[in-house]
Amino acid sequence: MNLSIHICVHVCVCVWTFLYMCAYVCMCVVSCVCACVCACVCTCVCTWVHNECMRCSLHQIPRVARVGTLFSKAIGVLFSVSAGFFVGQEGPMVYIGSVIGAGLPQLRSLLPCVKKFAFPYPYFRLDREKRDFVSSGAAAGVASAFGAPIGGTLFSLEEGSSFWNQGLTWRTLFCSFCATFTFNILQTARESSGGFSSRPGQVNFGSFQNVHVGYLWKYYHLIIFAAIGAGGGLLGALFNSFNKRIAQHRMSYLLKRKGARVFWRVLEAVLVITATTLLVFICGAALSTCVSHSPDNSTSDTKMFESERNSYFCPPADNYNQDHVNDATTILFNSQEVATQLLFHLEKAFSISTLWIVFVLYFSVSCWTLGTAISSGLFIPCIVTGALYGRLITTFFETYNIPVLSEVFAEVYPGTYALIGAASFLAGVMRMTLSLTVIMVEATQQVTYGVPIMVSVMVAKWVGDIFNEGIYDISIHLKKIPYMEWESPEQMDRLSAEDVMSKDIKYLPLISKVETIDTLLRTTSHSAFPITQSSSSSITKVPILYREKRLISEGSDDVPLEQFVASMYQRPPASKPTIQSKAGGDGEEGERELVLHGLILRSQLVTLLENNVFIDESEQADPKTILSHNQMMKDYPRFNENLKRELTEDEKAKCIDLSPYMNPCPYLITSKSPLPQIFNLFRTMGLRHLPVIKATGSFVGIITRHDLTHENLHHVREQLKSSIPTSRSPLYRNV
Repeated sequence: MNLSIHICVHVCVCVWTFLYMCAYVCMCVVSCVCACVCACVCTCVCTWVHNECMRCSLHQIPRVARVGTLFSKAIGVLFSVSAGFFVGQEGPMVYIGSVIGAGLPQLRSLLPCVKKFAFPYPYFRLDREKRDFVSSGAAAGVASAFGAPIGGTLFSLEEGSSFWNQGLTWRTLFCSFCATFTFNILQTARESSGGFSSRPGQVNFGSFQNVHVGYLWKYYHLIIFAAIGAGGGLLGALFNSFNKRIAQHRMSYLLKRKGARVFWRVLEAVLVITATTLLVFICGAALSTCVSHSPDNSTSDTKMFESERNSYFCPPADNYNQDHVNDATTILFNSQEVATQLLFHLEKAFSISTLWIVFVLYFSVSCWTLGTAISSGLFIPCIVTGALYGRLITTFFETYNIPVLSEVFAEVYPGTYALIGAASFLAGVMRMTLSLTVIMVEATQQVTYGVPIMVSVMVAKWVGDIFNEGIYDISIHLKKIPYMEWESPEQMDRLSAEDVMSKDIKYLPLISKVETIDTLLRTTSHSAFPITQSSSSSITKVPILYREKRLISEGSDDVPLEQFVASMYQRPPASKPTIQSKAGGDGEEGERELVLHGLILRSQLVTLLENNVFIDESEQADPKTILSHNQMMKDYPRFNENLKRELTEDEKAKCIDLSPYMNPCPYLITSKSPLPQIFNLFRTMGLRHLPVIKATGSFVGIITRHDLTHENLHHVREQLKSSIPTSRSPLYRNV
């Protein structure tokens, strides 16, 4: 009888295992299909983006703020999270908030069809305003993901913005609170609860309020937290190094295959989900540990997680009502949010071998997944990996019972070490400090953790900075995005404007030929051009027509605008309108000093050519034909890079007066100005171009945001070291 029962039990277990494997294979197939769809959408959009070459106002990335990219990111994150990738949803949430901030306030920058409707809405048409809305949108994405409005504001300040001002602070904070409040209302409606939901964000770490085992922490545990932070910094640096190697390999071998680029991107996504599924199944079936568990002896804090624990691949309950729980499948077969809560709050539920295996699995697979053609975030995988790291430390001392240390570790709530490990590993990967601390404190709803998290985060950042940069900085440098840091690099404060400025520049005279402008636009990619005139010719009065109703001078209110412009306008002496390059070249033309009259944008030149604002070389410009500010900005932000049609020979022979459309008062800086002053001016004023003049007032060069990237500055420094003779001052030899 007993033998037959045992045979039946074994047969049932075998059948159950076979059915479970079949179900898992089916899930693998479905996941691969979802990954293919996600990768196809994302890769096709990336190719579509590259061909359009529209520059974003924030970092000049083609089509980064378009509705097609937005939908691909939103749909992709649904597929990637549901398919079982080791990814999070907070990264796409930040991006979605940024795109909404970039496009929604302007009403027509997201959808091309909106341009057909004549909205009486001329506001928010400046790049500075668009950058501010993008910063607020990024903060709202973090706030809705973690329920951390203050942390979202600090994240936008610390990681997501190149320019910041005092007014942007309260606007971003207000936007973050509105995002958190809106999510809370929708979550309340979803839960059908009477009051507000207790879950302020998408990511929930559980409650740390009612702790019955040990203290949250004691003051002498700060030394242990600092040590955990140092380990988190080392692991974060290792993670960044591996991910950089993978990204370099991907860019060298996969992204350079133009004909089969989409195929290789999709194939990589399929390989990632296949490897993830197989490794998770193998760890759960063969490398896990079945831990004895009695539901009757569970504490009130852990009973809420009983439904999340499972006994896959474990024997049934014995005669003493001792259940067996598979600790690996408890982590891997649940969502990452649930896995984080289990690591934070379950006591003595995981073996040290299982924690080590799952930690290596999460570390390696997350490192591989980051950077693929998959909509993914980095916060949640790093939090789970860091929680495994912290829980591994405390479980080690619980298992081996080391004198003194085991007693010290036993005094503190086990979830504290998991939380500190998560914060330290996340800081080691991202190198965030202030915003990360506030996000973790707001997510745990426990202010008591502020000091331990800050200590571990700071130590993790210091240790990680010894080896490499943060994951965001590495990605920016690999993709060569001209992102300007907060400060100039160390040992470069002695550089001046003449060292970093672009000397080989293209500039136009005040009266330029149409053929000259068209050739300049087709042969260069600059976004702005200086308007200059040689010192031998001058212009006494130039009209400024940036706004239709701008007060131009005192006493002109009673004079019609057209008459006032005609009386103010005096044409400069006739000069041959040519494209000049690099003032100060060889010959008489090169020795002639140039006077800077202003800057004109590439989009303005294209608009002038499209509207045929031409004059003959011998004619005077008619003030009535001068385009207004609204006419110049009607295509914002989708200006064309070049003129879409071919000009006739008669049109090429005509000229354009650029003086009414240029910016006659750009910010200027002298050639001897130090580099920190240039950084401060760019960041505080939100500049994109900064002309450089000599002490005599002559124009000599221009500085752009690309010239101030750390990579370019290091290149300039090496050039100066190789070109400076040994007889020069020690001030320059130490640059």
